[in-house]
Amino acid sequence: MENNYILPFLWMRGEEEAVLREEMEKIYECGIRAVCLEARPHDDFCGPGWWHDMDIILDEAKKKGMKLWILDDKHFPTGYANGLIEKKYPERKKLYLAYTTADIFGGGYERSLNVSRMLKPSIGFWQIGDPVDYAERENNQLYAILAVRYAEGNLFHEEVIDLTEKYDGCYVKFTLPKGNWRVFVLYKTRTDGGNDTYINMIDKESAATQIEGVYESHYEKYGSEFGKTIAGFFSDEPQFGNVVVFNNYDVQVGRVKMQLPWSDELQENLTGLYGEELTKALPFLFVETEEQGLRTGIHYDYMDQVSRLYKKNFSDAIGTWCEDHGVEYIGHVVEDNGIHSRLGMGPSHYFRAMSGQHMAGIDSIGGQILYGAPVEQRNAMTDCDGEFFHYTLGKLGASCGHLEPKKQGRTMCELFGAYGWSFGVRDMKYLLDHLLVKGVNHLVPHAFSMAEYPDPDCPPHFYARGNNPEFPYFARLMKYANRMCGLLNGGQHVASAAVLYDGEADWVGKNMPMQKVIRQLLEHQIDLDIVSLDMLDDLAAYNGRLEGKKLYINGVEFQALIIGYAKEIPERLAAFVEKAGEFPVIFVDGKPETVIGKGGRTDRIVENGGCAERIEENGGCTDRIAEKDGYTDRIAGKAGEGCTAGAIGGETVALAELAGVLRARGFADIAVDTECKDLSFYHYKKDRQIFVFQNESAADVFCGKVTLPTAEPVVYYDAMEDVYELADFCEREGNIEVSLELQPGECVVILEQKNIVCNVKHKSFTEQIDGLESRDISADWTVSLVKAKEYPQFPEGEMVHELKPVSDEKPTFSGIACYEKTVYLEEAPERAVLKAEQVFEMMKVTVNGSEAGVRIFPPYQVEISGALKAGENKIVVEVAGTPMREMLEIPQPPFDFTHEALEPMGMFGKIELYCG
Repeated sequence: MENNYILPFLWMRGEEEAVLREEMEKIYECGIRAVCLEARPHDDFCGPGWWHDMDIILDEAKKKGMKLWILDDKHFPTGYANGLIEKKYPERKKLYLAYTTADIFGGGYERSLNVSRMLKPSIGFWQIGDPVDYAERENNQLYAILAVRYAEGNLFHEEVIDLTEKYDGCYVKFTLPKGNWRVFVLYKTRTDGGNDTYINMIDKESAATQIEGVYESHYEKYGSEFGKTIAGFFSDEPQFGNVVVFNNYDVQVGRVKMQLPWSDELQENLTGLYGEELTKALPFLFVETEEQGLRTGIHYDYMDQVSRLYKKNFSDAIGTWCEDHGVEYIGHVVEDNGIHSRLGMGPSHYFRAMSGQHMAGIDSIGGQILYGAPVEQRNAMTDCDGEFFHYTLGKLGASCGHLEPKKQGRTMCELFGAYGWSFGVRDMKYLLDHLLVKGVNHLVPHAFSMAEYPDPDCPPHFYARGNNPEFPYFARLMKYANRMCGLLNGGQHVASAAVLYDGEADWVGKNMPMQKVIRQLLEHQIDLDIVSLDMLDDLAAYNGRLEGKKLYINGVEFQALIIGYAKEIPERLAAFVEKAGEFPVIFVDGKPETVIGKGGRTDRIVENGGCAERIEENGGCTDRIAEKDGYTDRIAGKAGEGCTAGAIGGETVALAELAGVLRARGFADIAVDTECKDLSFYHYKKDRQIFVFQNESAADVFCGKVTLPTAEPVVYYDAMEDVYELADFCEREGNIEVSLELQPGECVVILEQKNIVCNVKHKSFTEQIDGLESRDISADWTVSLVKAKEYPQFPEGEMVHELKPVSDEKPTFSGIACYEKTVYLEEAPERAVLKAEQVFEMMKVTVNGSEAGVRIFPPYQVEISGALKAGENKIVVEVAGTPMREMLEIPQPPFDFTHEALEPMGMFGKIELYCG
């Protein structure tokens, strides 16, 4: 089988056999040798209808030498377990820790509360009539009754009185000290939270239902094909789902009122950390406190345990099952805008969620990454934090792929889906290159749909039953993508800096999002990987070590660890900083103020005249830590015992100065003589060193010299045409300096030549026309139009003196426009280039009956040397557009992800023929 790195979604709806086979053939035509079958639209998943269709697809795959992946659930997101929770195991529904409250203002006399009525959510009159599972509510179980003293506003003191023993089965009677108090009734429930037909990710038995409902049924049917034609399973955005929301990223513990995921194992683990003090700490999962002691500790410990149980009971369990059955487990979670370390739609910790998977995974859909909008906050299918999506998303996935041994250097991205019908191959090329230059090397294009055209479900659809005019160019793009992914697989990423994953910091308090740090580095061409605290805490498990001034993780060498500002850090991180020795650790914009210990203990870092003292607070303990001369002495020991000091190293650098400091110390892989914040690069090493560059500006040309860390001669690789070209370079002090000119959006590959034989010199687009005489051929073209399904049978054309957008006259036309012109030349030129000012979007050029070149991305400039002759020359330019404009004539679905301006269709503006 050919090397393949692409496995697009194929949506299964129960189509006729001929349609199934035709779609597989079209996927094969794209050079794609795998598909991922999505059952979401299928009415009979894991039933006779599904097996019937699977048999057909499996037959086609075996004939064509293709692999099959199976999206692992009937409903989106993964976790429905094909309905087994509601049909077979209602006792395995999600479990939550929830609360209701009563505020007691003043004290000194006995009060009573009807606790039996408080074992359910408080609601407003506007919620009367909403669906409620009253039968399940009857099973709600009291956990504790706790009084917490008010501080001010919605802030509380960490002073707790346990009233649970005063509960008589219906009421609790109590007398509180004078002051203002809030009484919390904590209870466990399986209702009034997220979707109650989904599994509990942190309960072993419940999570195993996913395997029973989907994985085992497929193995029973097709076990003989596991590890052969069937490559594995794909999980799509499994999440805690403890609240019924979409696009709510502000789901940090304590910030919003929400029920929290719970399980018996979680309770046991937290009890092991806190002992009898656990109950008194739990209210601070829901409210803020003035002291920030118990509150900080319980937030960290709760999220730490929840994410570990998600890893153990869900991700690792499925990964192990797949390994035992000869297949692989891949997919992705919701990463958007920081939710990768939160609840709700999140998985609580990106790296732990990926633990069982055999590739790292992310997605970019619905306009999350847009050409020319790297830092803007945008409103699309999701509210997009440009800094996160542009600078960090790809790096998050690729870092997991690089650093976790199980991933074997592989990072998958689901891409293109829900960008809309206007998102054509031109824009796909930019997004693809953006992800490649971040380190993504496996692709799940979204999607091939076999529904009747137009399918309104998350377009674009690539073939669209023959109705997408750009499908031939999409096929060309996929062949390019396979070559690029093949180039960037099987080797080693080269990075300069390790940036600490911000998940733990996001759990507990004020912190600098990691995208702030990553943006500073990438805008100054300092490459990086994101490392998790788990990696630093257990280097051996990641093939890692500290060695002098270097940190190694799974073969990647780092020259510094960069930690964005966090008010609180875990004790595990403090321990790593202590043992880092000569290895540079840099805190950005300030050092932490608190070290979070076990069982809710917090060690406050304060300046205290060069000495340290240990104090008792709230029944716990706080280790005060003194900072002096850039170092911090952390004091440990039990109350009443002598203290021992240990140095905590590290330094502080301002965010704005970070890149300059790293470069001054030589912590940068390449040098660029022209400042350009939009120049992205990726350094990869296998049998030779490979450098990928992209100019991510939508407006400006990059022109400068880049110094590469090699003494070997280098060449360009044109992956679109699969050819090598000689590079313009010189040797300087043992390195290679390359002259680089990149048009807006352009991506190039430079690699060590070694045994590559090539004789043609690479020419930038400017160099292609240097020294050539320009001839304006803008006027008098014959224009004809066809729809995609009629191509290539063009009707007789119409002579047009001045080219204008086809959409000016035919605003709803989507298809292919053919432009023909005869040009007379006195003699055949040695060199010739055709250049069109405006093309929307694909351009194929034919000269004298032979295809001369294709451009799917600006600039629309094609070298046609050797194709022209003396006398008359027939030039034909075919321009394909997206299906977007014909959607204006089609009834639209009752929803919109976003709104955007329509682009024109066709070729227009100045058309030039350069000859010489």
